[in-house]
Amino acid sequence: MQFLNPQFLFAFFALAIPILVHLFNFRRYKKVLFTNVRFLQEIRQDTQNRSRLRNLLILASRLLAVTFLVLAFAQPYLPASTAAKRAAERRVAIWIDNSFSMEAQGSYGTLLDEARKKAREIALAFSPSDKFLLVTNDFEARHQHLVNRDEALQWIDAVQAGPAARSAGEVLLRARDGLKSGNLPASVSFDAYLLSDFQRRIADMASAPADSSVKVHLLALKANATSNVFIDTCYLESPVVQLGSPNELIVSLRNSGEKPVENIPVRLTINGYQKALASVPLEAGAQQEVRLAFTIQNPGWQEAIVSLTDYPVTFDDTFHFTFRVRTDVPIVAINGSAGASPYLDALFGRDPYFRYRSMPVGQADYNALTTPPLVILNQVEAPSSGLLQELERYVRKGGKLMLLPPAAPNREAYQSLAQRFDLPFPGTLVEQATRVGKVETNDPLFRDVFEKGKALPENPDLPLVNGYFNLSAASNRRSDVLMRLENGSPFLQRFPFGSGQVLVLASPLDPQYTSFPQHALFVPVMLKMALSGSSEIDPPVVIGQGAGFSSGDTLLPGEQVYHLVRPSDGFDILPEFRQNESGGTVYVHDQVRQAGTYQLQVNKQLLRPVSFNYDRKESDLRPTEIDEVVRGLQVPADVVDSQSPDLTHAITRAQDGIQLWKYCILLALLFLAIEVALIRLIRT
Repeated sequence: MQFLNPQFLFAFFALAIPILVHLFNFRRYKKVLFTNVRFLQEIRQDTQNRSRLRNLLILASRLLAVTFLVLAFAQPYLPASTAAKRAAERRVAIWIDNSFSMEAQGSYGTLLDEARKKAREIALAFSPSDKFLLVTNDFEARHQHLVNRDEALQWIDAVQAGPAARSAGEVLLRARDGLKSGNLPASVSFDAYLLSDFQRRIADMASAPADSSVKVHLLALKANATSNVFIDTCYLESPVVQLGSPNELIVSLRNSGEKPVENIPVRLTINGYQKALASVPLEAGAQQEVRLAFTIQNPGWQEAIVSLTDYPVTFDDTFHFTFRVRTDVPIVAINGSAGASPYLDALFGRDPYFRYRSMPVGQADYNALTTPPLVILNQVEAPSSGLLQELERYVRKGGKLMLLPPAAPNREAYQSLAQRFDLPFPGTLVEQATRVGKVETNDPLFRDVFEKGKALPENPDLPLVNGYFNLSAASNRRSDVLMRLENGSPFLQRFPFGSGQVLVLASPLDPQYTSFPQHALFVPVMLKMALSGSSEIDPPVVIGQGAGFSSGDTLLPGEQVYHLVRPSDGFDILPEFRQNESGGTVYVHDQVRQAGTYQLQVNKQLLRPVSFNYDRKESDLRPTEIDEVVRGLQVPADVVDSQSPDLTHAITRAQDGIQLWKYCILLALLFLAIEVALIRLIRT
């Protein structure tokens, strides 16, 4: 047994007071004359015995009452096995996981409701003078400061579910930094309570600090059911959406639960009108693709929503995206001394959907390089530095450049081109008869070109090659080899650059060097290059990840600024704009917290719509076993029973052991009552 206030034990000297009172009995007896002395002696003897016993009992009850009263003030307790000496100041961090997964139903309402209730009980287990740090997934600036218990209780009650999802390791790192901020007293203790459902995707402890001075306590909240059906992603079956032509949206659905579901309704809405509806069954733990057919009748930006109906977790039941439908697709070809390619002219020049411009390199219109999804540099022997500069700007902003090398390139000019785009220098033409031996059929460029799910035959009819340049890139240069020769050398290679990409063909586009322009692969490959990106789904922004999106403009003139607007409710913010080598990037940070499609405007004029979606990281509701979470920590951790009916009392016992002062008060009152009873009921 130990004492919180051992200085009160000096009050045991007060036990001398009832003893002195007992020893010095100041009662004076009155003499009464009586002739029968024997009778008086018997009465006196009997009275003295009873009086002595009564006085001893009264003395004992007084001594015991004073003893337990002194002990009550000294606050005795039985220390727990892990209890240590109480510090002069205790600092407590409480993490309430307020991600959307905490909206699942638990035993007493939603998990977030349970977390708030348990957080209050934790705070009440400490004294009002202790310091508290509230941590949520929002990482708000105000939650970086230590507050007293009353203010912490107010903040706990105000916690609401939000889109941010943090790993437990990130949270613990932030809690450690917050607890140890400011001036530290000589004697201080640190406790961190983590209240979460500890899903598989957020229970990562890799970033958790290895700091044993912070005692970690884990409180896992369990949902009644972990079933959830959600929309993972979607893409267009055909990368080009043409006016009046049918297309299909492929929607990827997942069932993270352990039970199958039937008849999940999936809807596609475009510009406020329902375009498709499907009903889908999903097996337990399965992923399935659903096809939704639609047709677009009006050009321009299209705002689309895919939605399903699933309860109780609904944040991932909608997926917002945008895409642009063009009336035509501009293509620019810049030709060398060999002139325009008849194959390119025949492919693009005769189709009214393509606005095809073919120009000699000496008359290149640089203004035409701002909007086309594809620019072809066709056998230009010596591209000028001015042309290369414009092409670099075009690719960095998201354009696609296809290089069709000449048979005799200018070495100095192509060295400059290779350095500018970080490409392999073509060197000397290798005149050797070979053929294409491998096609990367899984690449999106060849989607729908080959029969899905089947490999190429053993000896496929692929393009012949009589002359090629060795395009082997440096080992640290990321690239995709789309077509490869039989000797392993790349034939068609794609290099990312800035926000765009450069595609390089190893042979001149001439039947003298390759049969590719006459082969059946030529048309679909060139069409895919030209059309991909012209109306593909614009990548949505994931809320909470801090990623930006392209503004479409490199610089705003004068004092003009961007506005991100949601007209439906008057939402209007000024996002951050950063000028970079790829053009301009807009960042909203944590200002957007609701999924949907917003408008990027300048002077109330629409530049482009931008879709925001919630992070799917928390869509899989299956929890991590708490023992696995403990093993992931680099320091020991306690597991707190979330089902404890009185968490405050349980934490107090775990922190300070079993408190005995209440029992001492009760015993002191008991012995005082016994003393009163002895005095009033037992008379001599």
